Amino acid sequence: MRTPGLPGNSRSDNPRLGLGITEPERLPEIESWSRPAGPGGESADGYGEMIARLRGFLDYVAAARLDPSTVAALSDDLGAWCERLADAAVPEREQVFGHRDDMPGRGQTMAPALRVREADRFSVRGTVRFGRYFLGGNGAVHGGAIPLLFDEVLGRLSGSAGRTRARTAYLHTDYRSITPIGAELDVHGWFVSEEGRKRVLRAEIRHDGVLCAEAEGLFIVLNPGQP
Repeated sequence: MRTPGLPGNSRSDNPRLGLGITEPERLPEIESWSRPAGPGGESADGYGEMIARLRGFLDYVAAARLDPSTVAALSDDLGAWCERLADAAVPEREQVFGHRDDMPGRGQTMAPALRVREADRFSVRGTVRFGRYFLGGNGAVHGGAIPLLFDEVLGRLSGSAGRTRARTAYLHTDYRSITPIGAELDVHGWFVSEEGRKRVLRAEIRHDGVLCAEAEGLFIVLNPGQP
């Protein structure tokens, strides 16, 4: 049976949709998008493997219908880990989360990790899969998760190749069709123009050639001393 809004795709009826997505491996170094990791491409300190498990954990929590005893046990475990991690807190400039250029997604779980296939000073192409954690409903990615991915991709491209850091001034997103959970999606981001402190970039997400969403962002280069 086909699901309304997902022509030709019955996978949204699968309760395991978007679960067990394999963390993308680190590809050979691509200019401006990666730095060498440990031998064989893995993170020598195990951080990448921990983030991959955290992504999987969030997907399974989102998919689970838990009984009260499991909820209580999980809550206790999470509370214990919060207490344990509290003593490891560091200032922003020293944190690891989201600052690891040697691994997909920079070692963060806010947005799905982009697997970069091609990149240069002005464009990037890759693939991404949204796990169950990002489900909005009926097999579709939550509408708020899509701009988050666009901002991650375009923001990073804006500051790549030795460019001065910039901040997002606006990010306009158009939703063209359903973005499916669990499917491999093609992502393309590119520079449109750069004038003074203003950088305009665009990006799109496609599934099997169909345009799912597109965005345009304006990024403003920070002045010296700006946070």
